[in-house]
Amino acid sequence: MQFRALSICIALAALLALGGCALMPEESHDHSFSELREIRKSDFPKYLSGITYAGDNLYYAVADREGKMYPLTIKLKYSGAPTKPHFKESVTLEGARDLEAIAWDPLKKTVWAADEADASIREFDPTTGRRLGNLDLPQVFRKFRPNLAFEALAISPDGLELWTANEEALSCDGATANSEGGSLVRLCRFRRVDANDPWKIDGMWAYETDPTDGKSYKGFLASGVSGLMVAPDGAVYALEREFSQTLLPGFRARIYKLDLSTAEKITETPFCAKKPERTVGKELVFGKATGIAMYEDCCFGPKLKDGRLVVLCSDGDDRVAHAFLYLSTP
Repeated sequence: MQFRALSICIALAALLALGGCALMPEESHDHSFSELREIRKSDFPKYLSGITYAGDNLYYAVADREGKMYPLTIKLKYSGAPTKPHFKESVTLEGARDLEAIAWDPLKKTVWAADEADASIREFDPTTGRRLGNLDLPQVFRKFRPNLAFEALAISPDGLELWTANEEALSCDGATANSEGGSLVRLCRFRRVDANDPWKIDGMWAYETDPTDGKSYKGFLASGVSGLMVAPDGAVYALEREFSQTLLPGFRARIYKLDLSTAEKITETPFCAKKPERTVGKELVFGKATGIAMYEDCCFGPKLKDGRLVVLCSDGDDRVAHAFLYLSTP
């Protein structure tokens, strides 16, 4: 999702606000993920909107313009603390336009990337950028709203599950989020038995995003799923990204652990015709008001001395909002 004009407006508002105090009320910090470090650098690549972990110190990030993917490394110091990202030369992914999410395939050593321009998910060679294949998605996703399609994508560490979700409701499934209620999106799981087996859809569930804490700012308001990640134990986590105005306009990032145990499986029937009764359960594990930093994706990294690294990348569509946020699991 692109907010170039907004990032400039928010930055100007921040300069006028009590000497640069927080743009939004702070979230409670009594959650199970703890913040390690936030790094903001104007020389990071522009428009980073998705990130995935490929083992050792290697990650891949994508940008929502120019179809670019960036290999990068995040090393751990002797103390165990993660260092700032080091970017390598970009790779152009064949035919890509608006890349919003990326997932490393540990069985095939390829990457899968979500393109919001046409609501597609495609496989690429990470070295050459050559397009290798497509994910066969349910037809209902053709009802996506512009700029609100797939921003979330993750593959499990064993390589046998792929998860995705649309950012906010399809046009046939209801309204987008506001201060009165969240937005119903479709969480999808694909499975395969090995690297040679094609992905097959194995379930679809309704997930409700949070209502916004604030009101619209200059016509912009958002509360959607912008990232997914799968832990080594198979637990699935969703990153919700909100933009609204409370005291001042700004972004929020919230990470939820998902619970499908009581959620009903859904079909391609539009929610406007049959609204799901039992949606995906979610437990808040991290929340932060992030000001002008628009954290769009997240991934699990390597084990730390205590817990596991979680990496978030920000696309604020402006150099002052280029940022990485490091968290630690319990």
